[in-house]
Amino acid sequence: MDYIYDNYGYFEYNSTFDYNGMEFLCTMNDTRKFTWVFIPVLYSIITAAGVIGNGLVVLTYSLYKKVKSMTDMYLMNLAIADILFVVTLPFWAANEANGWIFKDIGCKVLKGMYSVNFYSGMLLLAVISIDRYIAIVHATKSFNYRGKALIYSKIICVVIWLSGIVVSLPTFIFSEMYKFQTTGEYICDIRYPKNYSSIGKMIAPTIQLTLGFFIPLLIMVFCYSLIINTLIQARNFQRHKAFRVVLAVVIAFVFCQVPYNVIVLYETSVKTDKCDLHKQMTIVRTVAQSLAFLHCCLNPVLYAFIGVKFRFYFTKIIRDIWCLSKRYMTFRHSPSRRTSETFVSKRTSDFDIDNPSSFTV
Repeated sequence: MDYIYDNYGYFEYNSTFDYNGMEFLCTMNDTRKFTWVFIPVLYSIITAAGVIGNGLVVLTYSLYKKVKSMTDMYLMNLAIADILFVVTLPFWAANEANGWIFKDIGCKVLKGMYSVNFYSGMLLLAVISIDRYIAIVHATKSFNYRGKALIYSKIICVVIWLSGIVVSLPTFIFSEMYKFQTTGEYICDIRYPKNYSSIGKMIAPTIQLTLGFFIPLLIMVFCYSLIINTLIQARNFQRHKAFRVVLAVVIAFVFCQVPYNVIVLYETSVKTDKCDLHKQMTIVRTVAQSLAFLHCCLNPVLYAFIGVKFRFYFTKIIRDIWCLSKRYMTFRHSPSRRTSETFVSKRTSDFDIDNPSSFTV
C-alpha cells in the first residue's frame, strides 16, 4: 500500500483493490486550525526578533567596527544568514493562512533562499565552534596566527555560502507552485517528477540531516568538550564566565535543533497509515520546527552580545540614536543648529575607540 503525504493529509491507494476512483482523505481540518493561529503569530515574533538582533550585529560591523578578525568575519556572515533566513518566514506564515499567492518564481526563490541560509547558518555555527576551540584550547600558539588569518576566514565563508547554494540546487529546481485538488488552494513545495527515483527523493532530507545537523553537531560536541575541559582546569574568573557561556551555547543548540531533526529523521525512516498519529506528528513537527527557527534569534545573544567589547558598540548605537533624535527635536524647535551639533559631537566622541575583536568569552 502506498501513501502520499502533504500539508493537509494523505490519500490512501491500494493497488490490490478497485475503489473505482474513490479517495479516502485523512482530514486535517482540526490540525490546520492550530497551525493557522500558531504559525503566523510565532513566525512574526521570530522575524521581528531575528531582524532586530541580527540587524544590530550587521549595523555594528558596518558603521561602528571594522571586521578585523576571523571571529568578526564569522559573526558578520552568521548575522546576514540569519536575517536572510527569517525574512522568508512571513511568506510561509501567509502561505499557511491563505495558500501560496506569490507565483511559481516566488516559490522557487523563497524556498531556495530558505534552504541556502539554513545550511550556511548551521555550517557557520560549526566553524565558530572551531574558532573558539583554537582561541581557548590553543590560545598561546594561535595568538599570532589568528591576527593574520582574516583572509582565510573570508575564503572559508565563501566556501560555506557556495556549499549552501550547491546543496540547495534541488530545492531551487524542484520547488513549484501547484494546486491541491481537494481544497483548491495553491501550495509551494518540492515536487519531484513522477519518474524520479525514490533514492533521489531521499537525497534532500538526508543532506538536510547530515549537513544541516549531524556534521555541525559532531563538530560542536568535539570542540566544546575540549573547551570545557580546558576551562575546568582554569581558575580565574573570566574562564569560569566563559564556561557558562559555552554551556549556554550547547544547551541552546540542543534545545532548539535536536527535537526537530529527530522528527525529520523519524518521518524519513518511518511511514504511518494511522490518521490520528499523522495529525499528532504534524502538530509536534510544527512546534519543533518553530523552536528550531527560534535559534536565529538567540545567535546574536550567544555569539555577539556576550562580549564586553561588542556590548560597548551596542551602547554606542543606542546613544547615537538618542542623540540624533534629540538633535532632530532641537532643530525643529530652535533656529540655531550649533548647540545640537556640538552636543552630538561631544556625546559620540566619548566612545571613539577601537578594539581588535568583539568576541570575548
